[in-house]
Amino acid sequence: MLIQRGGKEPQYSGHLLFAQRYPAARVIQMHVDPRCRRQGLAGGLVQRFCDDLTCMGFTSVYASVADDLSEANIFWEAQNFHVQAVRKGGESRKRKIFRRCRELDSPQLFPVSGIDQHNPLGLTPASATAISLFLLDLNVLFDVTGPRRVRHEEAVSLFQAERLSICKLAISNEVREELHRTASIGRVDPMEGFIDILPSFPLKRFASHDPLRSKLATIVFPGKVELTKNDESDLRHLATAIEHELAGLITNDCALLEAGRVLQANYGIEVISPDAFKVEQANRLPGTYESRGAEDLFLKAVDDQDIAELLGFLRRQNLGSTEIATQWFPTGGNSLVAGRLGLWAEKIPIGYITWSATLQQNHVSAHLAADCESEECDHAARILLTSLFDKLPAEGPRRIDLIIPPFQSVIKDIATGLGFRGRPNEQGLHKVVLGGVVTVDSWAKFRAQLQQVGNIKLPQEIPRFHDCGQLIDIITPDGNRRFIPLDDLESLLSPALLCLPGRTAVLTPIQKIYSEPLLGHSPQSSLLPATRVSVFNDRHYISTWRTLRHFRRGTLIFFYESGGKGGRAAVVAVARVRQAYLRRAEDIGVKDLGQSVLDNDSVNALVKSKRVTVTVFDNCFVLPREVSLEQLRSIGCGSSTQLLSTHPITATQTSEILRKAFRND
Repeated sequence: MLIQRGGKEPQYSGHLLFAQRYPAARVIQMHVDPRCRRQGLAGGLVQRFCDDLTCMGFTSVYASVADDLSEANIFWEAQNFHVQAVRKGGESRKRKIFRRCRELDSPQLFPVSGIDQHNPLGLTPASATAISLFLLDLNVLFDVTGPRRVRHEEAVSLFQAERLSICKLAISNEVREELHRTASIGRVDPMEGFIDILPSFPLKRFASHDPLRSKLATIVFPGKVELTKNDESDLRHLATAIEHELAGLITNDCALLEAGRVLQANYGIEVISPDAFKVEQANRLPGTYESRGAEDLFLKAVDDQDIAELLGFLRRQNLGSTEIATQWFPTGGNSLVAGRLGLWAEKIPIGYITWSATLQQNHVSAHLAADCESEECDHAARILLTSLFDKLPAEGPRRIDLIIPPFQSVIKDIATGLGFRGRPNEQGLHKVVLGGVVTVDSWAKFRAQLQQVGNIKLPQEIPRFHDCGQLIDIITPDGNRRFIPLDDLESLLSPALLCLPGRTAVLTPIQKIYSEPLLGHSPQSSLLPATRVSVFNDRHYISTWRTLRHFRRGTLIFFYESGGKGGRAAVVAVARVRQAYLRRAEDIGVKDLGQSVLDNDSVNALVKSKRVTVTVFDNCFVLPREVSLEQLRSIGCGSSTQLLSTHPITATQTSEILRKAFRND
């Protein structure tokens, strides 16, 4: 109970009514006197209650809140009471009741789920991820030590990958025996000394009529009656990987590689070549970016000549030499398995990012640093993070683990805005990128990919849209069931759009001169420096005040590039409304225009009114196929009057535009 003292008599200020049955407690009712509200008393009361329960060894506390009590739900969410289940309310009001739970930090036999505001998707820490151990084929070893061999570079990339802890390598005892057998008398083979650093496994010996040998031979050498000695060795290596539950086999043998998918489906092992670990290097200069000052910022792939300069830059960011050598430049200047970009301002480095990917590029580990003393620190962080996203596969989920130096709060703030999360006192941040526009037709595909990459399970069937705050039922990687608002889920998985059936959408016009820098859909690179808005996730679209009613939070925006002055006369991109607000045209300032492609003069020329609507949008995707004016007319939203200004479109029209834009994707 809350009691206010100081007067003649103590005054009642509020109470929390609860029930408890070890090891859980339940909030039945909470009330704060209206005269005492907005003072943090309710939050303090809940915290005191949770502290007392923690001291008594309770594991969790629950609170039930109706879905239509928006302020109450915001309050309980802020107190770390997350929705654990949804049940039906009374029939008369057709309510839903959110069963919210807060896990307490008390000593427990079983660990808590780890789900909180710092890890809303329950992702496993990167340090807890097991490193895959692969068996190594003898020919790959020869490729490493023979610089003239055709596959020497691929083999080097494999051992660089081990240096980065992307994988671990092992050999069979046959490799050691083969080297002894082929060694020249009186000469020391350096390969023999090299392989002593690798763990080894006894090569599988097949019994007569071994069923495993027969099955493997049928998969790898279908139709082949007589197997050679090398064929038999290949089968024994596969059987060894299976028997010892290794991740798989690394080889250049074509027959084994062609059978890789079947072997993985049947035995859970991967058969891959060494070049699976290579990261595609930048084959062109990323270019220049506008800055706040007179000089543009220059972004380029790091080469050997930049190493010494960047090492000095990293030391100035509170990083020690050992940390730099083992995490930021672990493979020296000539890296085949790590991408590296540096950002310069007036020939002085102000930012650096390096990243490497595990198999299939679905798990990326990145390190990012920016000069905190530079006025371009925030812009540098945005440029480097945007460049990282651009270097990832064009579509499909992947996980990113991001390490930043200590005391670089600017980078952490910008990364958090892109959906990264992490503990307050940790350098590491992480996120899962969905990387696509999910429609009714692609729901099953993205659901399977997200489960494979992030171990996050979406509902089996795509839900219907109600509002941007509707709860989506997911299963987190640790097996916990969690309900996350649609708006939050898209932000956490950004860039991502979940186009649920019935989602509200608008069609809005934009001229070519403004659409290309704002949306970035032009296939041709500009010779001019990239605009500042190009690296913002949140961008601003400015229109007349009458459009405000259409730009509700969570609404999909389809951008129609008009046909005048060489425009495409087609829908070219889709995005999500974050918020929209009115601003007097004369009061519009740097904050409003900084994330748009307009200035005061162009605003006055385009919008002939005293007030304008500033729409903040994010998660912008260029459509893989433009939806032409003729196609828009065929579905009833392409008339001249409709395309002159922003207007809502129906759920059927939204579905048709998405189908035409993403057909066969």
